[in-house]
Amino acid sequence: MSGVVEILLKEARYPEAETLARQTLEIRRRVLGREHPDTLTSMDDLANVLLLEGRYHEAEQLQQETLGTKRRVLGPEHADTLRSMYDLANIFRWEGRRSEAERLVRETLDIQRRVLGADHPDTLRSMSALTNILRPEGRLLEAEKLERETLDTQRRVLGPAHPSTLMSMSFLGEILLQEGRYPEAEKVERQALDIQRRVLGNRHTDTLRSMTSLGYILLYTGRYAESEKILQEALGIQSSVFGPEHSTTLRTQGFLALSLLYEGRLVEAEKLEREVIAIQDRVLGPEHMDTAASKYNLALVEVHRGKSNEALQLLKEAVEHGLSPSDCLGLEKDPDLKPLHGDPRFQSIVDEAKQCAAPTQQSK
Repeated sequence: MSGVVEILLKEARYPEAETLARQTLEIRRRVLGREHPDTLTSMDDLANVLLLEGRYHEAEQLQQETLGTKRRVLGPEHADTLRSMYDLANIFRWEGRRSEAERLVRETLDIQRRVLGADHPDTLRSMSALTNILRPEGRLLEAEKLERETLDTQRRVLGPAHPSTLMSMSFLGEILLQEGRYPEAEKVERQALDIQRRVLGNRHTDTLRSMTSLGYILLYTGRYAESEKILQEALGIQSSVFGPEHSTTLRTQGFLALSLLYEGRLVEAEKLEREVIAIQDRVLGPEHMDTAASKYNLALVEVHRGKSNEALQLLKEAVEHGLSPSDCLGLEKDPDLKPLHGDPRFQSIVDEAKQCAAPTQQSK
């Protein structure tokens, strides 16, 4: 990515970054031609800006075009081509197209290991990206092993305070959380966040993600007031930096709704979660995994409010429209859903959830 655009993105100055990326791309197309490597780099830059702005369809269209041209002009194993493959896989992941993302990132990683080497920063970035695909699938042992391998190499090659190293620490914390290893998860996440605040600042994308992750960990350990405090802080910055309808902002807002739920503030929790779903339905679509996760969370609120029929309908919609395999497999064991046990409609939803998760389990 070109220097100035990268600086603007690190400072979360997205409109300025987009304007500069578009201007640069227009000039390079006119002066250098559409297939010049510098022109293709500018296309990458703009696609990355669009992704960070949450404009996934536009980002995918541009990245597909860039990748096709690079494969033809530079070759399928050129380092720049591989970066575009990674970027497209990342877009697929944000769009909720997990199987396509996994296929493409594995293809990219195999070539990078052979052509660039196991210690190359691009190879390490693809390894970390793969763990972010495996984790929602519930493939936690594989994800943890890969992330620890990535993190060890990054500490040796890049250094302990490099942004990529810190992001891998945060990813590892999220995996440990999902494995139920809460003290370890909190320790790793706090270490990453402390360094990110100092090195990157509070408005950096990576710092904000770690703040949200720590808030989620605190939520799971029953420290609801602490969770609410850090999620409120993250949400305030994200709303300013990304905008109120960005997927990252909405995810944090959803976690905050859960904090309110467990603090007993049920009306506030329901209102907040419904606001999230309304935006996600419109911006991301009803089939997106984030929309499905929010409907699952709203179902938890409705159970606590004693509204079983509404909860069952929301759970059914979540399972049918993109709920992650790990959440599908955990549905039957979720303690918040115990009041629904014994209802044949709930058992039917559990059975359907297991069927939805079956392809992932078979691929392990």
